[in-house]
Amino acid sequence: MKSGQTINFPTILGIFLLFAALCLPSVAFATQFPSVHWVDLCLPLILLLLFFNRSKIQFSKYYALPFAMAGYVGLTILIQAHTNSVSDYFEIYKWFKFGVLLLFLGLMDFDQLKKCLPYLFLVLVVLNLLHFFEFPGINQLLEEQYNGGLQIQFFGKNSLGEPAVKRMVGTMGNPNINALLFTFFSILFLPFQFNKKQLGLFLLALTMVFLCQSRTSIVVILILLSYLAVFHLHLWKRRQWLTIIGGLVLTYFLALLFATSFFKYSAYSSSLLDGTALYSGSVRGRFETWALLGQQILEYPIFGHGPYKQYFYANRLYAENEYILMAWRYGLIGLVVYLLVYLLPFVQVLRLKNRSYIPFVLVILLMLTSALTNNPFTERNIELLFCLALAWAFKCIKTADARNS
Repeated sequence: MKSGQTINFPTILGIFLLFAALCLPSVAFATQFPSVHWVDLCLPLILLLLFFNRSKIQFSKYYALPFAMAGYVGLTILIQAHTNSVSDYFEIYKWFKFGVLLLFLGLMDFDQLKKCLPYLFLVLVVLNLLHFFEFPGINQLLEEQYNGGLQIQFFGKNSLGEPAVKRMVGTMGNPNINALLFTFFSILFLPFQFNKKQLGLFLLALTMVFLCQSRTSIVVILILLSYLAVFHLHLWKRRQWLTIIGGLVLTYFLALLFATSFFKYSAYSSSLLDGTALYSGSVRGRFETWALLGQQILEYPIFGHGPYKQYFYANRLYAENEYILMAWRYGLIGLVVYLLVYLLPFVQVLRLKNRSYIPFVLVILLMLTSALTNNPFTERNIELLFCLALAWAFKCIKTADARNS
């Protein structure tokens, strides 16, 4: 952006939405109604801005994918005769919203966004550290206003209410989702330039990930670094690689130190190292749920069962695997479309013949890997971050194509 040029309104609104989604609680109009996410609240304004800026929208065939999926979700509801379940129709709305957001966020000035992201990150760090060190009143606020619930009630406690390892919940209301959030930031601050500021932000983001004590995110980070080591070993010199690896070990050790109250309690993430994670109650519960849903997928392999949320509510089931969830709900067709959401941009960003594409590849790998034991795409804040990364990637692709034409 040229000096003195003002920030356009889509950029202002986009930055606000990102800040509100990550730092502010959802809006509650009345106790008897569910809270409203900031993106949903601003959707009429987003649609209006899209209309007035329609000439600036850079369309891609990919943008039709979420709208096609929204229509297909409606078809599965009709096929399975779940038309009386109002909650199922929200799945149509979610895919429609994803498509609208993708179009809208593409109008943003990402150079301006990039300047704001470190400040947004530091605000999140402060909020999370106040929570982690139990600053008076902050955890009550997170429990009541940020959907912290039981995660906050049992923060630093085991199921018996006794002191135990701390898992940082933050504004996401869940340690696993909070860890995914900070993994996004670790990708953003990957020190390509290797200056002190970038390296410091990267290591701080890693520290926040490890304070969440999420086994999934630790595995994801190791996979991302392995990808860099295999395919982009030339990114850093040997000394810089040693700094990255040393920083990774140091931040993990420091996070472990504070999470376990100076090793007073057993670390949640240490079960990855000794293999006990495979025998834990949460993992066994996941395997049992996956086996049950897997059998049911075979009953309707093509179109699936439809969203059918009431089945999960009534049986208190959590899929905890987005591939299985998509196959159960929407069958083989829905699973293919879900995979295309990741694979199509993955192929396109690889066309960028410089290191600018690496963060976008890492984001897609983050989503694909975390979907093995979580549902990142169906979590509205993570969906927003992914949508923002996609819009950013497509803008880079359009810029690269314009230069080459």
